[in-house]
Amino acid sequence: MKTLSVISILILSLPSLADKTLGKEPKNKRERREDKTKGHLLAEPLFTTAKKKNETYGIGVNTYLWKASLETVSFLPKKSTDPFGGTIITDWYSSPETPNERLKIEIMITGRALTSEGVQVAIFREKKNTRGEWISIPLDRDTLLKFEETILSRARELKVATEIE
Repeated sequence: MKTLSVISILILSLPSLADKTLGKEPKNKRERREDKTKGHLLAEPLFTTAKKKNETYGIGVNTYLWKASLETVSFLPKKSTDPFGGTIITDWYSSPETPNERLKIEIMITGRALTSEGVQVAIFREKKNTRGEWISIPLDRDTLLKFEETILSRARELKVATEIE
């Protein structure tokens, strides 16, 4: 009797299974998306907790560059950070080893692409003279490029780590 019940359930479900799998071509991406959004007013659910893949909320620049930049200057006091405009400005910092020298860093993330053009760095360095005044010291271009490359490398690492998850 039990076997008969199982067989009758299978027989009753076969037509619906056949409709779903037999005689129909697999749906393409567009058809699957249309099926997902059926019944939604604006083709997207109004209230959802699901986050779209690679979507960032509330930040106007490349997320990986932003996070990498913050990590790179994490040891420095921040004067201003603006994730919407993509700017990070540190306050002047003197290390305990060199109290007569100080530096300040400004980072500007200029777009959403993870490229070398997407990040610009300005480093200001000053040294105290014998009268106690801060005098600007020029910084060589190689130091700036190395600093930018540090940010880019870390941003790429963050992106790869996110894609692996």
